Amino acid sequence: MMASGIDIIPKVCAKVCDACGKSGDDDLKACTKCEQVYYCNNKCRKAHLQKHKKECRRYTAEMHNSINNDNELIDALTEKLSKVVISDDELFQDPPPKVDCPICFQPMPFSSGVCGVDTTYQPCCGKTLCTGCDLVSLNEMSKGNLKRCCAFCRVSTKMSEKEQLNKLKIRMEQNDREGYAFLGGVYRDGKLKVPKDQKKALELWHRAAELGSSSAHCDIATAYRYGLGIEKNTKKAIHHLKLAAIGGNEVARHNLGLCDYDTGNIDRAMKHFMIAAKNGEEDSLKKVGEGYKKGHITKDEYASTLRAYQQIVDQMKSDSREKAKTYIDSCYKEAQENK
Repeated sequence: MMASGIDIIPKVCAKVCDACGKSGDDDLKACTKCEQVYYCNNKCRKAHLQKHKKECRRYTAEMHNSINNDNELIDALTEKLSKVVISDDELFQDPPPKVDCPICFQPMPFSSGVCGVDTTYQPCCGKTLCTGCDLVSLNEMSKGNLKRCCAFCRVSTKMSEKEQLNKLKIRMEQNDREGYAFLGGVYRDGKLKVPKDQKKALELWHRAAELGSSSAHCDIATAYRYGLGIEKNTKKAIHHLKLAAIGGNEVARHNLGLCDYDTGNIDRAMKHFMIAAKNGEEDSLKKVGEGYKKGHITKDEYASTLRAYQQIVDQMKSDSREKAKTYIDSCYKEAQENK
């Protein structure tokens, strides 16, 4: 699971107090506004205030505008994606194979949480890891065997919000579709000290979707469905769900099944549910079971779906992933109880 024998992570660079020149990564505190300069203490911060004030405003502006708004580009991408013609042959073909976690080499779901396997995107290296491997790394850090670092590339994760945004910008310059999708979520939720901005989130998701991100298509579909930063449009929401499902997203496929079921297209709904269930979507498996009881699918179809579902669940199961799921569930339960 984890590489052994790695006890010390080399420092990427030393931080220096911009007022007096003292160095020391752990002792220095960043400017609370721009997080680009560091100080020993409040005395040094005040001594450097007048000199830094103008620079601070520039850094802060850059942080919130590092991704340029380009309405013409987004309009073009929106039109381009909306004009993609999807045939039934393409829609109902087998989805692409799942991608393996780069650490444990076990398959991961396209939609985090399917089969109880959550995934995390690493802005430093652009890798998506299963939370089982991430938890193993965190446990090693808690024991003092590792410094705070990415479980894959070992780059220090002790970064300011500005530094994290810069990492994401590098990922996007390399056309990392999940980097675009991840930053879209940052702007949607107002994380990393950026203001909540649904319009910018949609811009980033459209770029990610154009590059082939199924998760971005799901986010765009949600925006169209509920009118989040954009006019409600059920037809466009379903269109993006279809593109996400073709890309392998299990939850998007399940939601397409629900849409068809609600409009009376039972045969199409069952096809979606069987594809999703065979790829690990538990709620779809329940729908397939209900469909069998009501005579919508045959006994052989139900049996083959059950076998495929169990096979993919077994492929994605591991002790570390089970522990991660238990930990995440307990954190969620605690958060709900403290509301």
